[in-house]
Amino acid sequence: MDAAGEEGGMTYGEVVDYFNSLQDPPAQERIDCIIPYLISLLPAPFVPAPPDAASADDSEDDHFSFTSSDDDSAAEDARSFPSLPPGDGEEDHISRLADDLLSEIISRLSTKEAARTMALSTRWRRVWAKTSLLVDDAHLRDADNEVSLVRAISRCVDAHPGPVRAARITHVAFYHHEYALRRLVASLADKNVEDLILFNRPWPLNMPLPDDIFRCAYLRRLYLGAWMFPEVAAAAFVNLLELGLFHCIIPDRDFDALLSLCSKLEVLSLAMSYNCPSRLRIKSPSLRAAVEWMSSLDEIVVDGAPCLERLLLHHAIPVAERTPIKIVSAPRLEVLGILDLQLHELQIGGTTIRPGMWMFVKSSAKLPSLKILAVKVCLAIEREIKLLMMLLKCFPHLETLHIKVVVVLVHASIPPCASPEIANCADVWESLGSCECLKSHLKTVSIQGFHTERYEVLCLKYLILEGEVLETVAFFCEDKVCFAAKDDEAAEIELMFPKNLVQDRWSFQSAIDLSLDDPFFYTVES
Repeated sequence: MDAAGEEGGMTYGEVVDYFNSLQDPPAQERIDCIIPYLISLLPAPFVPAPPDAASADDSEDDHFSFTSSDDDSAAEDARSFPSLPPGDGEEDHISRLADDLLSEIISRLSTKEAARTMALSTRWRRVWAKTSLLVDDAHLRDADNEVSLVRAISRCVDAHPGPVRAARITHVAFYHHEYALRRLVASLADKNVEDLILFNRPWPLNMPLPDDIFRCAYLRRLYLGAWMFPEVAAAAFVNLLELGLFHCIIPDRDFDALLSLCSKLEVLSLAMSYNCPSRLRIKSPSLRAAVEWMSSLDEIVVDGAPCLERLLLHHAIPVAERTPIKIVSAPRLEVLGILDLQLHELQIGGTTIRPGMWMFVKSSAKLPSLKILAVKVCLAIEREIKLLMMLLKCFPHLETLHIKVVVVLVHASIPPCASPEIANCADVWESLGSCECLKSHLKTVSIQGFHTERYEVLCLKYLILEGEVLETVAFFCEDKVCFAAKDDEAAEIELMFPKNLVQDRWSFQSAIDLSLDDPFFYTVES
């Protein structure tokens, strides 16, 4: 995307102007904070980095270096080491192991330590070459400078015949190393990389991603950070199962094309995307989970997603109008949240869910497959109370409800209080009646951010009294799980429900982990 950008979305120039218009900290420092945060969201490395890689003492291994400026290969560098004899005449038991076991040992070492095994003997060099390569620039941080780090990464990949099991590169500002970047991506494609995490340390934001990224046909997991996407190739990522785009610039048409070409994709995440793409349109025959994390989008549309089980949202950026979330076709959707009633506008089957229609919900606006709902709601506002009830009616088979309470502040110096128009909100809760999920299906309720205000207690009391099959209830007050409150009503409630503990585990990693039954909380039997 050039500076003109794409019609309907935020242009690159507008993004730059936005960052530059902000006061302290300046744009560069702000971006320097964003990238480490995004990297913190990434899946854990296969092999953790050494505790202090940047200051590791390599005095004994000065002859071996991936950063050497010589033209010899890394393997040739390694030959300068003598073979290591068994100590004190003891038998070398490790060398008697089969090659497959030695390869397993090497696969559990850091990038640099694995390469150093080539110095042990000719056999170890052969085993290293046969072991799928793991490249992590965090293992090479003892390089003198960024140029040395880039050279170390390139020499590591060049020295190995392949395949590349995984490459994780998150510490390089490629703006100064475009040729090395193109060569690296091409080499990873040639050596059938299966798992790739590739981040750029920007500024500027529109660093182009090499076209050879689409030749990585063996990729099963791909996370990209701070890139401007090239035009999507005709065939791309046919084996990809997991895709994460962090702070990337990709026009709507290319995003839609990319998603349509990933025919096996199961997990998609979009993090800190600022209106490019301007929408998240989920149309995929294979996708099981879609995650929007701290992005600014005009709309989210789920249409033609027969396998989608989870639609997960986190910290939407406040906008002038509510962001529409349109669920057109998602017959297997089981988990939805965190739905912010002040920032999101939910549409199901073409019907916008509004508080004024709470007395009756037509069948086309119901989603019977949904089992878990997380919602952010202000329990002091009548509109949001009725909208919460509407959601319970739309999800008749809901089994778990997580409520994150939004506190109303009249003034910064005044403690939380109820909205003036419903100072006596007991009548509102009493007028709601019940619904199918409360009568037959809802088993777990958690309320986070509970301050024991009257309007919060009334919500808790309503759910407990109407929840005929409720098994677990917990409310969180100041980061603690509580089963008692200040007033008599709360004390009465405390005696009425089982005391099973519910622990918060909401994070980006829980959002993309399909093995978890509930990405928001887990229950511990008391």
